[in-house]
Amino acid sequence: MAKCIQCHHTYSEVFNAFTFFKKASKLCESCIEQWAEINIKPFNRCVRCLKKLDESEENCLDCLFLATKYRLMNQLYCQYQYKGMMKALIHQYKFKKDVAICEILATQLKFLQILYDYIVPIPSPLVRDKERTFNPVLTVLDEMGVNYEALLCTRVRPKQSLLGKQLRAQSKNPFEIAKNIDLENKNILLVDDIYTTGLTVHNAAKLLFVRKIRKFDVFTFAR
Repeated sequence: MAKCIQCHHTYSEVFNAFTFFKKASKLCESCIEQWAEINIKPFNRCVRCLKKLDESEENCLDCLFLATKYRLMNQLYCQYQYKGMMKALIHQYKFKKDVAICEILATQLKFLQILYDYIVPIPSPLVRDKERTFNPVLTVLDEMGVNYEALLCTRVRPKQSLLGKQLRAQSKNPFEIAKNIDLENKNILLVDDIYTTGLTVHNAAKLLFVRKIRKFDVFTFAR
């Protein structure tokens, strides 16, 4: 018998020739099915940012909007939709300060098997990390064993979830370069918890392009 790290119910895994060499799951079958339900399917989505396109959209309006101000990311990599169970988990993790959620996220997220010169987390303000007692993105990356470079820092700013797209776009870039590292012609992966409008990661990348990076991709927990 095992105990699911998400719902905490005990469960038994089937033991046969197919599962003998398979790594034991930390989640029960019911929770695994819930994750499958929020998987992002590529059908009718923007190939760059994975936005679900309306029937009237021939081109992604979000990417067209961002392209008026920024050099666009090369690709967003994200497995899960920000709804239902994922939305509840991230709320419990970030706002209820339940750090144990990081193990669930680290178990389900499949990190990229692509080589980058630097993997750079999107920072949250230090004062909020202190209030929470942990950084939501770094804690998951540490749990996954991902090596990263904290190249950016940020000041306290209004919570992005409380602002509309236009107000976010008009806000001053909140990020600063924290380390003097040669980034010329480097390939960068930015990592954040949620991708919504894309303004956060593109503001961060704007500073990196000043340092002459070649391109950047983005990995997020949810979209």
